[in-house]
Amino acid sequence: MKKNTTDITSNSNFLYDEIKASIKEMIKSKGMHAGAKIPNESELCEMFDVSRITIRRAIKELIEENVIEVVRGKGTFVKASITELHILNLKGFTEGLSTEDRNIEKQILSKKIIIDEDKISKKFMHMYTKFVELVRLVSDEDGQLSLDYAYLPTELYPDIEKKIENETSTFQLIREEYHVRFAKVKKEVEYLHPTPTVCEHLGISRVSPVILVEKIICDKLNKPLHYSKYYLVAERVKLLIEAEYTD
Repeated sequence: MKKNTTDITSNSNFLYDEIKASIKEMIKSKGMHAGAKIPNESELCEMFDVSRITIRRAIKELIEENVIEVVRGKGTFVKASITELHILNLKGFTEGLSTEDRNIEKQILSKKIIIDEDKISKKFMHMYTKFVELVRLVSDEDGQLSLDYAYLPTELYPDIEKKIENETSTFQLIREEYHVRFAKVKKEVEYLHPTPTVCEHLGISRVSPVILVEKIICDKLNKPLHYSKYYLVAERVKLLIEAEYTD
């Protein structure tokens, strides 16, 4: 009798891994995006012809992997994908995000010349007062990821606003068209509640937290070349720091 119990346990362990993989494949093959409801426990038991214990273990693992989430009283739903953000990376948030498995889209919401002698100019040590203000919305198949604001001095980058389209990489444009080289970056990260404007563009409520990242990029002589700030949907990103240790 004891031998049979051991055999069942081993089989359940094998089955739960299989069921977990099958649920992931079901989500992918049916094109189920964030918010899509998956079958309940009873339906999954019938679908895969296994016990509730096996289904519950598979569900628990998928929740821990941020694949699905359970909303009490409503059911189990596909969870929006989590994007890794490397804080020490000099490049922008969207640089390198596009892969074969993800469809990252950038949409220009606003592109205009502004005159500023106060907050934006201060970020550039008051060296410039005329800027291109570029506002873009970044999304993937699960919805909005971030709302990005970039400020580019017109003196450094004349007519750059005419060269920027939805999917244009400003980093690549600055490097190839203006032959400017970035060398240093300073980032400030703040966890806060969004303004009404940010809520509207990101499709979130005022109680949904966002992560604000402000970034100033300089050359080797610490001359500011680029300032940006972006609001990230907090539940959709994971902040990472990776650096070499030196003694």
